[in-house]
Amino acid sequence: MSNTSSALTSRSDEAQEPPALIFLGPPGTYSHQAAFDAFGDSVRYVAKQTIADVFESLSSELPFGIIPQENSTNGSVIETYNLLRCEVVGRDSFVRGETNIPIKHSLVVRQNVKIEDIEHVFSHEQALGQCKAFLKAFLPKASLVPTDSTAGAARTLLDPPSESFDPLKSAAICSAVVTSLFPGLEVLRAGIQDGQSNMTRFYIVSYGVDVGVPWQTPPTYQKRALIRLLPDRDSVAWDSSRAIKALNIPISRIDRRPSLYSTTFHDVYFLEVYAEGGGESDVAWFDCVNQAVERLRQAGLKSTALGIW
Repeated sequence: MSNTSSALTSRSDEAQEPPALIFLGPPGTYSHQAAFDAFGDSVRYVAKQTIADVFESLSSELPFGIIPQENSTNGSVIETYNLLRCEVVGRDSFVRGETNIPIKHSLVVRQNVKIEDIEHVFSHEQALGQCKAFLKAFLPKASLVPTDSTAGAARTLLDPPSESFDPLKSAAICSAVVTSLFPGLEVLRAGIQDGQSNMTRFYIVSYGVDVGVPWQTPPTYQKRALIRLLPDRDSVAWDSSRAIKALNIPISRIDRRPSLYSTTFHDVYFLEVYAEGGGESDVAWFDCVNQAVERLRQAGLKSTALGIW
């Protein structure tokens, strides 16, 4: 094969390489499962250690990411909303869609460990919060140790962080799939989450707003948007009626976190809105949201569209 043909083949292979999607790793996390359910083989998967790493790694080379937004049992994911406060969101990175998956937690241990042996339980803080009833009933004296991810908690059992750590007295709360990824682990108890309708919702984020999202399974919910609001610095309290009147779009949820850039004890608000009936075209919905953001600004509220989908 000539050098020219080799170069053309190389460029062709590069062009066919699927885009990267960043997720909270290691492989085997619920973020990984949610991403694969939504994108399948249409992307290549790149694991990051924390939710913040997912946001901060978005770039033209790593154009997509998935982050947990809310759990039906344990509520909003605080780390995600803390990141949504940053000015780069709505300027460089954007929310482009959502996906939901059922969450079924398992208590995973090294082989032959019994429940009466367990003194420490490792997992992401969200998973620990979603299994409170089980932990209170069966492991009331065990210490709960937060980790960056559920799969990372499982890996801790095989890769002790210190000589004083005894993996034979420890367990992880995670997906049962980790037992097929990490030999030496087994499920001690399955389905330990509080309630049977435990769901987690994830946001799909992208670097830039123009790149097409390579869905394999399109999102169920369309015609939504996420708007960030920062009240006037000089106001004592947020005037919700003024914001709702100016917005003039149905609101499905409101979240708030302490503001990074305003007066002490002033909050930043996140309004998720939707198109009533969902009948607008994509262009009409995009225009509708941006007009609403402009009305909020004219009403004296610093507002930014963090995502439209």
